[in-house]
Amino acid sequence: MPEFRSVWQRLLILSLSVFLISACVARLAYNTMDYWIPWYLDDYVSLTSAQESRFIQEFRQAQAIHRRQELPRVHQEITALQRDLAQPMTTAQIEGYHHSFTGLGEDSITVFTPPVSNLLRYLSNIQVEQINTKVNQDLDELRTKREKLTQEEKLKRYRTRFEKISREWIGSLTDEQSAMIAELAQYQLEIEPVFFSVRQGLYQQWQQLMTERHRPEFQGKLEKLLQDMVAFRYAPVQFQFDRYLQRRFELLTRLNQSLSARQRQHFIDKLTEIRKDIAVLIQQ
Repeated sequence: MPEFRSVWQRLLILSLSVFLISACVARLAYNTMDYWIPWYLDDYVSLTSAQESRFIQEFRQAQAIHRRQELPRVHQEITALQRDLAQPMTTAQIEGYHHSFTGLGEDSITVFTPPVSNLLRYLSNIQVEQINTKVNQDLDELRTKREKLTQEEKLKRYRTRFEKISREWIGSLTDEQSAMIAELAQYQLEIEPVFFSVRQGLYQQWQQLMTERHRPEFQGKLEKLLQDMVAFRYAPVQFQFDRYLQRRFELLTRLNQSLSARQRQHFIDKLTEIRKDIAVLIQQ
């Protein structure tokens, strides 16, 4: 999934804060977002000094709200997750946390959308074309790259990636758990064509939205588009999305219930690092 959304993550990065990384890196990344986001955007559009200055000022204001309003909620949800992880979790619990953390992501988008929409609203037509050209290039490169891979190669890449992530969060894997990861990789391979179709649909929505950027309702429409992307809401393939997520919930339940006491503690300890880091960010 990360490969399919890589292009859009570069746009969404204006609206989302990434917390599930190592503690010191998370603090540095969050506290310097006003520096590296304009730098990141430079790959897509050349801003004037006035545009960049206004964006940074408005972004800092939004980040102050996010730090005060949203980070405590993230901290609270992680604390609750740690408590529930002490025992095997049910599918309903895992699905519930998926929706609660997704909701937190959507609320973060609400906070950061105003500076983003203001930036986009005042772009020239030439600047908008710069963005669209670069996005098109990225999408073409992604399609070409994926077309060169066989199904077996794709499956191997998914499995390798998921095994790496799993080891980071729970430590070494048993044979049974490795088999579950292989099953998850198969789910990902099966949903791949759906993500490709969504990619084009989202891009078309983005292009249409940018033609409406001077209208009063632009900010609300941009917020909804970003939230739908985060929440896997896309009407033409919603059934496939929902089925995909449900299969993941069920598999993650089996994986969770297979954890040893040591693996469970490893997971809880990783969350403790993140929770402590967020607590520091709240106080800064």
